[in-house]
Amino acid sequence: MKRKIGTIMALAVLGMLLGVAPAPATTALADWRCTVTGSFSDSVPPYATHWRIGARALSTGRVVYWLHERPVGGQARFDYADRAVCDNPFFIGTPVAVVTPISSAGQPACTSPGTFATVVDGLIENYNLVGQINSITGTFFPSTYTYRFWHLEVQQQPGQWTWRDSIIARC
Repeated sequence: MKRKIGTIMALAVLGMLLGVAPAPATTALADWRCTVTGSFSDSVPPYATHWRIGARALSTGRVVYWLHERPVGGQARFDYADRAVCDNPFFIGTPVAVVTPISSAGQPACTSPGTFATVVDGLIENYNLVGQINSITGTFFPSTYTYRFWHLEVQQQPGQWTWRDSIIARC
């Protein structure tokens, strides 16, 4: 009986140690955005469709981009977009963040067929196209927009690029 109680206590302590061990706050490794490899729709309410736009490398990890739609009046409508920093224990910041689309009609973010560069404060900034998707926005006067996802990197010195931002252009 003492052996059985001792075994149970040992398992309980081990479970507490494993259950309480904090995950690194700097990675979204356990987040579904990092583990799901394709787009999907929820099968239980509240229904939503989650579109995986793509991913870009980030030092030891990657940044994964998503667009989420909710049904409104029988049509899937843009709800929000986000990005997740995955598999990077050195990332400092919020591993999952909502990215607000910016209206850019006619700008390179809407017209460029792929990666383009600009110069800001003497530094070269590369806008790397991750992907794009069409989605309906608006309730009373719905319109279809193209959402283009950009991974922005800045050249610190020749050959050294650093991720600076994620941008979504609503075109």
